[in-house]
Amino acid sequence: MRQGVLDAVIGLLMRDGVQGITMDRVAMEAGVAKGTLYVYFKNKEEILDAAVEASFEPLIVELTGIMDADKAPDKRLEDFSRLNLQFFDEQQDLIRILFYDRERIHSEKNRFNDDRYLTLLSKVAEVLNEGVDTGLFAPMDSMKIAAMFIEANMGMVMQRIRDGISGDVEQDARQIISIFMEGLRRKQ
Repeated sequence: MRQGVLDAVIGLLMRDGVQGITMDRVAMEAGVAKGTLYVYFKNKEEILDAAVEASFEPLIVELTGIMDADKAPDKRLEDFSRLNLQFFDEQQDLIRILFYDRERIHSEKNRFNDDRYLTLLSKVAEVLNEGVDTGLFAPMDSMKIAAMFIEANMGMVMQRIRDGISGDVEQDARQIISIFMEGLRRKQ
């Protein structure tokens, strides 16, 4: 039932944007009574938050797997950028709605305090620390650099969405990695 409601929310978002989401419309789209929605969600904001979480869960699972993989740290960071850009290219319309339209409505939820973001931040920092420990990267404050890396990827995603760019994910991922690796690598 909950997944059916989330699917209905995503369908409405794709057709009508955030401003088209009302409890009445979600109930009608999901084919349930409005009161049933309140069993699962207390308000529109909670439904939107759940839709965002459901939309990003596959990406988070894959990115976490990449960070935990048995590869060199620089290769894991490269794989992170590539997968991140591919995911956002494939979900471009939904992401545009979730980020841009929702930001205009001024959501109170801050992604920097989100558990998924903080977990991913820690995973990237672990990879960076491993690179330092193996001598691949110069010493650094890994949490700050991890935040910079994640935000660089998100910045590239937002630019691609804003400009309607899909194109060459590999090239954009290599550009991010090239800039970061140049600064991260230990100088010989």
